[in-house]
Amino acid sequence: TFVRGKLLENRVTHVKHLVLTLHKPQNLRHFSPSPSSPSPPRASLMSSSTPSTPGSEGTASFSGHHSSATSTHSLSLAPTSTFPQPSSLHGVTLGSLVNASVTVVPAEGPRPRSLILFGGFEQYSYEVFNELYRLDLDGNKWYNVIYTKGVPPSKRNDHSASLWRGDKLIVFGGNDDADRHCNDVILLDTKTLTWSRPEIRGPVPTGRVKHSATVYNNKLYIAGGCTADGIVTSDMNILDLETWEWQPPVPFAARHSHVSCVFQNRLYLYGGYVEEMDRASNLSFIDLDSLTVTRIEIHSDVSPSPSGQHFAQLCGHHLVVVITHCLKHGVQEPSSGIWSLDLRSMQWRQHENGARFETASWHYFAMAEHDRKFYLFGTTEDAGPDEYLSGLLVVDLEEHGILPVPEPQLGSDFGAMLESDVGIRSADYTILSADRLAPPIRVHRFLLLARWPHFASLQNSGMVESREDRLVIPEPYSTVRAFISYLYTDSISTFPTDTVADLLVLANMYLMPRLSALCCDVLHRCMRVENVSRIYHQASLAGENGLKQKALKFMFVHYGPVSRTNAFRNLPKEALLDFWDHTPSTAVIVAVPEEGGVGSGGDGAGL
Repeated sequence: TFVRGKLLENRVTHVKHLVLTLHKPQNLRHFSPSPSSPSPPRASLMSSSTPSTPGSEGTASFSGHHSSATSTHSLSLAPTSTFPQPSSLHGVTLGSLVNASVTVVPAEGPRPRSLILFGGFEQYSYEVFNELYRLDLDGNKWYNVIYTKGVPPSKRNDHSASLWRGDKLIVFGGNDDADRHCNDVILLDTKTLTWSRPEIRGPVPTGRVKHSATVYNNKLYIAGGCTADGIVTSDMNILDLETWEWQPPVPFAARHSHVSCVFQNRLYLYGGYVEEMDRASNLSFIDLDSLTVTRIEIHSDVSPSPSGQHFAQLCGHHLVVVITHCLKHGVQEPSSGIWSLDLRSMQWRQHENGARFETASWHYFAMAEHDRKFYLFGTTEDAGPDEYLSGLLVVDLEEHGILPVPEPQLGSDFGAMLESDVGIRSADYTILSADRLAPPIRVHRFLLLARWPHFASLQNSGMVESREDRLVIPEPYSTVRAFISYLYTDSISTFPTDTVADLLVLANMYLMPRLSALCCDVLHRCMRVENVSRIYHQASLAGENGLKQKALKFMFVHYGPVSRTNAFRNLPKEALLDFWDHTPSTAVIVAVPEEGGVGSGGDGAGL
């Protein structure tokens, strides 16, 4: 880690020569391991060399011993300790450039995949840059991107550069050549090479360096980092990339020089340093809905060493960590290699020891989120130890069984059948709602049979309804449409809260426990002043006493603002009477400060 004028950690180059020995006596190919590696029993793949006759098949067998049959060719495979060396990069030389940003830009159409490097400073002269470079991964060649449009960012280092929508690079923060900590936001269109500055609104965060940045659901999340007064901040700042408005900062975890990623709507922080310049030993995450923070200590015999250089990125449900040597004088070398943390089970796994990462001194890495290629940049023997971006090692994560598995598409595929013209034309059944003027909903009988037990029972009953090609559900059209959509997609994530409350009643009526649980989960999390009365009433109808009791307590605490809502005043008489019956006989109305986040925006009254 470098700051201008001070070397915090000294990188020492280690090069080990690994030899591949090839023997080919009498059609025998034998890859020998290095002398230091123990030789396990060899496994031979033997195939018959006897000419085959018509109708016969060749045979193959595995054996732990070499065959002595003269008519057999034997291929013997043994473990090796040979590893690919970094390839040399050509084009412009970047010298001892440190604390720049390197970002993967994916291929699109005829445009091949490339990497973009921006900013940084020269380690020995401390000169700060705002040059833009592009690495052609097909030709392993660096190019200086001279011709750009717009005004480029100021010279800076220790900034972040995040890719958005595949072709927009968002630069934030950093330290400029006047030693000021930046807080501006600049965009680079990687297709047109145009710099632009969106009009920013909201509470702009303080300038910072060594923070982390990640883009998720059209929002830029900035976590941690160091401010100009030397404070390691714990703030998480969120920039809405569609409105360009900063949200108020959220307390998170104080650290710098770390990485962040989002998995299952949780933003994780890994690695880096805490305020006392100690390495962070825990994994912290914040739930992006509730904004609650959790810190996890993982004790495992196979977890990676906290020392060394940690390069990390998210691939599917794996947090991939590559560790390379980075020595301080008098400090023992850490184990290097590839690890992954399964974010579902919180289990570490080591995939490879560090032998092939000892062939160079590594200074940068780049990896697109959920990509299968991990790029390490370092030195080569030809270029010398002061050319930090002269060598490239490409790590194929799929070789280690690390690859992103796409989310299930069955629900979205069936959902498209409900909406598309092709799906509607192939439908063979009709669902009607209580709204006579509402359009009929064309559906597929086979899907309703598979997903809706009540419908299957009705079809098997032999009743008149089983012989008709339509069914009336006596509920509002919006509720019926949402119910059918759930049957097709197995999801209610896009429905308004009021619709979810109505679905809860249908779930109880049709004995559908999964739908009932999904609805309760949403309603517990989304309870607000404006919707709690409806949630209370629908929970009563559905017999969900736990949800009903929570809604009652919420209504008692926030009685003033709740009683002013249309939802409360439009409750049926029996629901209001039930509410009064559950009101404690000793209850009194008192003025209380309204808690934030309930939707009232001011003081209220509680019971």
